[in-house]
Amino acid sequence: WLVRDFFNDRRGGIFVDVGANHYRTASKTYYLESVLGWSGIAIEPLKEFAADYARHRPRTRFFPVFVSSVSDQTAKLYVLRDQSSVSSSNEAFVRQFGTPDEVRTVPTVALSDLLDRERIDRIDFLSMDIELHEPQALKGFDIDRFKPALVCIEALKPVRQQILDYFASHG
Repeated sequence: WLVRDFFNDRRGGIFVDVGANHYRTASKTYYLESVLGWSGIAIEPLKEFAADYARHRPRTRFFPVFVSSVSDQTAKLYVLRDQSSVSSSNEAFVRQFGTPDEVRTVPTVALSDLLDRERIDRIDFLSMDIELHEPQALKGFDIDRFKPALVCIEALKPVRQQILDYFASHG
């Protein structure tokens, strides 16, 4: 509702969904695309979500990479198969929910690099939920250049101040 109210149900915007996970369940961008005709990018290192994005989200380009401060490296991703919404590069965070079933090595990308490659020069809505890795992802994002109108970012207590400092330093 907050996103809809902020944009006053405007049609045809651009979104970037970092930590997109399932194409519909708990998605902050599904309504924007399916009802308001928005388009955008979904970034999620769990590549098993790609097929459903291709099938159900035709205006969304899906990228199975891990957003971090730099591109073309790798990160470890700790995965709980039964609870994919808590996959994280932070093993201790995942262990709060159970023992990781798998540790994957996933490619990294800086958000600004991906947006440049995809020729995106503006963002209306940025959603970021990547389980304690938000500060590192923000280091690879030139917010002053892309100027998202609205940002929804998970700010769990261990990283909250870093996130607040990032936004304060960028006005």
